[in-house]
Amino acid sequence: MRFGLQVNPYSAGPTGNPWDAVAAVARAADESDFDSLWLYDHFLYEGGYSAHPYPEPVLECFTTLSAIAAITRRIRLGQLVLGVPYRNPALVAKMATTLDLISHGRSILGLGAGWHRREYEAYGWGQFEEIGERMKRLEEALQVIHKLWTERPATFAGRYYRLDQVKDSPAPLQQPHPPILIGGSGERVTLRLVARYAQWCNVAGDPATVAHRLDILRAHCDRLGRPYGEITRSNFTTVVVGRDEAEVAAKRDRLRDFIPGSGILVGTPEQLVEIYREYARAGVQYAIFRMPDWADVEPVQLFAERVIPALATV
Repeated sequence: MRFGLQVNPYSAGPTGNPWDAVAAVARAADESDFDSLWLYDHFLYEGGYSAHPYPEPVLECFTTLSAIAAITRRIRLGQLVLGVPYRNPALVAKMATTLDLISHGRSILGLGAGWHRREYEAYGWGQFEEIGERMKRLEEALQVIHKLWTERPATFAGRYYRLDQVKDSPAPLQQPHPPILIGGSGERVTLRLVARYAQWCNVAGDPATVAHRLDILRAHCDRLGRPYGEITRSNFTTVVVGRDEAEVAAKRDRLRDFIPGSGILVGTPEQLVEIYREYARAGVQYAIFRMPDWADVEPVQLFAERVIPALATV
């Protein structure tokens, strides 16, 4: 099993500049056994959300990842996940290609339908569409990005987007293109889009729920004639780790406002190893998680030193 860390939520840190905290954890992760580093794609958190109870600073996703790419050498970089309504997908393809070049082929493009109505409408981008419309927009965006990365010139005429004989240059380093991750657990639409367009899935839930969702993904692959084994199967959780039971209890109390109501793994390294073994038995190959106290760096290093090696052959 391999592991990715999501920086979430951002922290102003001791300098008052959230980039300084991000840079420090990115360098630490790059020197550890973590395989990847991920950023969320948001613009506004005013507090009042699960695991985001207070107003917090928010950095723009792509520019921050490009900065991380310039100060790291090994770790893969992705978005968990881009909200498709925020950007034209042709622009996304160009930005993702640029990140792939800056990182020398370490980028993963994470896409989703988006959910944060407040930030979308607060920034004046229009009325936030309902989920059915956003899912249709997501599928069309996937088609546009595939066109730009696999056809030169690329032409497309859809309901939402158009391309007119675009000979996109330069091409990304990863060929035929950087892997695409689709985030979400919707069984009827999201997992069907994974089976048709993506190289990675990212689902949520406890091991039994994840196993069920991966079975649905396999069924979609079978219907479409897509080899299930081509898709990297990942899941997303929140992790709180302590060196011993006393530290775990103290963190559970200190971080309680930042711990969501579900999808939370709390324990010592040894306890987390056993939980992740259950996820592996459910079919998970790759675990991505957020740590509420990531800016301290120490829990990130603890997880890298005592959890990841124990699961390297799982």
